Amino acid sequence: MPTTLTPKQVHIETFGCQMNKSDSEKMLGLLAQKGYAWTDSPEDADLILINSCSIRENAVNRLIGHLGRFKTLKRSKPDLILGVGGCVPQHEKEALLKRVPHLDLVFGTQTYHRLPELLDEFQQNQRPIVSIVRQVDEYPEEIPVIREGKHHAWITVQHGCSAFCTFCIVPYTRGQQQSRTPEAIADEIRKVAAEGYTEITLLGQNINTYGWDLEPGTSLGQLLHYIHDIEGIQRIRFLTSHPINMRDDLIDAMAELPKVCEFLHLPLQAGDDELLKRMRRNHTVEFYAELVDKIRSKIPNIVLTSDFIVGFPGETEEQFLNTVESVRRFAFDTANTAAYSPRPKTPAARFEDQLSEEEKSRRLNHLNQVVREVALKQNRRHLGEIQEVMVETYDAERKNLKGRSRGNKIVHFEGMERLVGQIVPVKIFDVTPNTLRGRMVVS
Repeated sequence: MPTTLTPKQVHIETFGCQMNKSDSEKMLGLLAQKGYAWTDSPEDADLILINSCSIRENAVNRLIGHLGRFKTLKRSKPDLILGVGGCVPQHEKEALLKRVPHLDLVFGTQTYHRLPELLDEFQQNQRPIVSIVRQVDEYPEEIPVIREGKHHAWITVQHGCSAFCTFCIVPYTRGQQQSRTPEAIADEIRKVAAEGYTEITLLGQNINTYGWDLEPGTSLGQLLHYIHDIEGIQRIRFLTSHPINMRDDLIDAMAELPKVCEFLHLPLQAGDDELLKRMRRNHTVEFYAELVDKIRSKIPNIVLTSDFIVGFPGETEEQFLNTVESVRRFAFDTANTAAYSPRPKTPAARFEDQLSEEEKSRRLNHLNQVVREVALKQNRRHLGEIQEVMVETYDAERKNLKGRSRGNKIVHFEGMERLVGQIVPVKIFDVTPNTLRGRMVVS
């Protein structure tokens, strides 16, 4: 009888932003071509990859601690290959091998597409490999993808960032901005639509500058028009926006195009002009206010979310309270918040007026409380409304469905598993700061 070869198994753990999630899906696609199949269990894996994030100061220490968990497993499985990719290797490079001697592969955001050949090289030489470059000349387009979900797909439209905010490590870990062509993006969207995906999120670190580096130049607003009528796609969102680059043609596209959802993540970062200047955000609070007024005048039901950093170097109590007040003033539906964390190579890490960890923690707790209060108030506006919900998952034990509204709000309601992947009307009867609960409307 012919023997059946058991496929090699890979376990990938992803930390950080949506771009990292998208990169991990591509890694899995590349590895599938080499005969690897996904496993949830590290113990069953022949290859373990950690796709790392370095947005916070203690990211490296957390990563080292996390990798230490696999030391015993490596001893019991000598052929197990352990690798680290993502943002941490971009600045740590060979230093990771010194701190984690049982590590086999170190690769960065610019070289993950070389995974198959890196594996071949390691298996041939049986020596640790470090593959880091600062910036590739051109990102390869034909990368296979195995996506985590069945209905929603991440679509990268832009690599890197050229904004160089003083607190941000992204330009140093992901390189300068490089936009994909509209044709390549549309081709990928047609592929996911043919595979049954109905909802997409366009990804870019500073997505409002999409296309400015292309020849001929284009814009995110033009891209939304270009891809809007692709058959099979029902919803389109995009992340992440910078206020200074939010042009009128993008706002108009959001208002005019039915598939583009009423959701905008528009990080303010601080509610004080002096802090914004030190952060190199290149706008004022009043500029942001005028922009929000313009957006809400054209898209009245927009769900607006933001990012904030507290404890930035030199932040006074008055400046911090200005940030707190901005959450109330702009009535954000929610906000991602973080205490400032010095990052390698960034200008803000060299500022002398750093705040204590205790003070940063106090301010973060205060801000989070206000964010929750405002989010609850915003969600209460939806009581009694009927929301169109894209159903994502089913909890059999609770007979509960979870999905997202057009405004990206998480909605829970009772229903049957067969509804997963469909868009259904749900009337909201209860809310928390983070979720809505409703009952499906049966016509």
